[in-house]
Amino acid sequence: MKSKETSQYLALGAVAILVIAFLLTQTSVGELIVASPWWTYLLMLGILFSGYQWIRTMREDKVMDDEWIEQEGNVYMERIQEAKKLKEQKDS
Repeated sequence: MKSKETSQYLALGAVAILVIAFLLTQTSVGELIVASPWWTYLLMLGILFSGYQWIRTMREDKVMDDEWIEQEGNVYMERIQEAKKLKEQKDS
């Protein structure tokens, strides 16, 4: 499963690099970037890093929520099984 995710990320990275290369070579975006002050690069990097951290945190939270839901479901199922056993013992 991890290798599939890794290959997907590599493919996405390759596509992103190709898109950036196209934008820099075929449009005036490259000229705009060269003419921009240095702090705008830091701002863009900060925005990208913030987005990455948000996505990573959302994935971790989803995993933790799924584990908690599964644990609570198991507790609930155990209670149902115990109630069934008690009911069967009373009926017998």
